[in-house]
Amino acid sequence: MIKRFCTAAAVVIALTGGSAVAATAAPSEAAAPSAQPCVTVRLDEVRGVYRPDSTRWEPWFDATVRGRSTPCRDGAAPATLAITQYHVRDGVTTGLMSTPWTTAATFSRFGRIAPDVAALCVSTGPVARGAAVVAGNVVCVRPVRAGTDHLVTRFAPVALTDPLVSAELSEYPPEGTAPTGPLCAVDCLVSDYSTYPSPPSTTKDTPIDEPTVPLIPYEPVCHTVSITDTFAGPSDDPVNGFDLWMAGAVDGCDPDGWAPEIHAIRYWPDRGVVMHSWDLGQFPLAKGAAVNENTGAICVSSGIRKQESGLFGVHDLCWRIVRDQPDRYRLVPIRTDDPRVRKPLLSNIPEPDPDFPPGVCASCL
Repeated sequence: MIKRFCTAAAVVIALTGGSAVAATAAPSEAAAPSAQPCVTVRLDEVRGVYRPDSTRWEPWFDATVRGRSTPCRDGAAPATLAITQYHVRDGVTTGLMSTPWTTAATFSRFGRIAPDVAALCVSTGPVARGAAVVAGNVVCVRPVRAGTDHLVTRFAPVALTDPLVSAELSEYPPEGTAPTGPLCAVDCLVSDYSTYPSPPSTTKDTPIDEPTVPLIPYEPVCHTVSITDTFAGPSDDPVNGFDLWMAGAVDGCDPDGWAPEIHAIRYWPDRGVVMHSWDLGQFPLAKGAAVNENTGAICVSSGIRKQESGLFGVHDLCWRIVRDQPDRYRLVPIRTDDPRVRKPLLSNIPEPDPDFPPGVCASCL
């Protein structure tokens, strides 16, 4: 027997330029294992951050969904909702439904999920469709990525009849699963990423106690530096800072065959912290590290010059670090002579132990 249920929904999605789009879902029809609630959902914010693939970490997509829900009828009992995410892998769509939550005036869900996510939906629960189980979706959106920016703030509506969001669920909460509260800040979605407690650690540019290699002035040789992609975001481990990553190329052009000596310099309010020189033999060239929370800017440098007030970097490229969300960092290009990066330099390169010489760290920033 076919049971009819109501799924009215209004959705507001942020678009580039500050405009918005609204949509209303039409009623759906399906065989339901239990009566489906009638609820209206309004999405106030959907955003995500892609972390690129790297030798330091696995790629992921941090998704945040915030909104409001109201029952279709006055006096109706609280319903439950869930987030259903759809991934497309090798042409096959996989549907995964999260643990449900009890509806309230507002809801917020966050999760670190696989980066091949194709759509996110708010659902009333699993629904039987013949021998298959699908999601009773109320409203669905898909991420729209602009260029190479890892932040995604535009999510386009997806019709509830779209085959993408009609796919069979491969994972969903078993019947009788206790719902959580409407506000969830971590691990709210279906994810392959598990967080394990680990002891707090410090970044390598935190002033070290052991002796450091003294900085020696040197001039750049002929070369070019090209950085094609950058990323900044929260670290996987409890560290006194955040992760930075960049990819690109460094090419030499010195007629005598001298290779450039490239350092990353991490700028604090009062100093420039010089890290170990880059290993340019890595291909493709990609550098990453956890940096101290005091870092406000970073430069790629190919020389060090002595001035009356100390040693200063000769920069090829520089960025300031902007944190405009608790989990959102950005690298914004700045001039190589910006006041943020005109600080006296301090070596943070440890002296090598002759008995335990350090190995080559090809990917260290």
